[in-house]
Amino acid sequence: MRTKSCFLALAFLLLNTIVYAQREETVLGSRGWGLSGLWGGYTHHYTDYNGTDAFNRGGFFGFEFGKSLFVGWTHYSLRDDIVLDKGDNQRFDFRFNGGKIGYAFVPYKAVHPMINVELGRGRAKLAGEGNDNIFVIQPSVGVEVNVFRWFRLGLEGGYRFARNVDYVALNDSDLSSPYAKATLKLGFSWGRYHKRTNYTKNYED
Repeated sequence: MRTKSCFLALAFLLLNTIVYAQREETVLGSRGWGLSGLWGGYTHHYTDYNGTDAFNRGGFFGFEFGKSLFVGWTHYSLRDDIVLDKGDNQRFDFRFNGGKIGYAFVPYKAVHPMINVELGRGRAKLAGEGNDNIFVIQPSVGVEVNVFRWFRLGLEGGYRFARNVDYVALNDSDLSSPYAKATLKLGFSWGRYHKRTNYTKNYED
């Protein structure tokens, strides 16, 4: 429970930092923070569960605010059941549904950095032990490429933290792991980008 509280606090601090940055830029008049786009897409993850390599496939949908902030919903599941080497060769399946918060830095550039946090409920299924609902939070960092105005490609690396695993043969650390993710993002963003004013240059003039 203490670990879960720490991760929730981390997510809150990240969101608070983003909100503060939004407020700061709004006061300076460099950008508005209304609804600026709608996006959805597909995700492909490479990761492992208890040391067994696996691929997750999923999707997401959400709203863009101020050209940078993304708030939405995401899900993924194991592409195929995998066999965990726990002595009994038990088959394992996993699904995730949760919220997603992301922030893109200088999104008007063709290639730009981004950060994301996904958190919500995961459902594991282990042969012989049934289903187990667990808590998942997975922060990530990466880059996004503006291929077209309606299409973006993202590459990320992060870590999946799994908590409240209640299996005899598995624990939290067995289902926690680094992951790499490719994202195909489709949608539309309206309005213009507003770059920060260069006040130094104005004073020099």
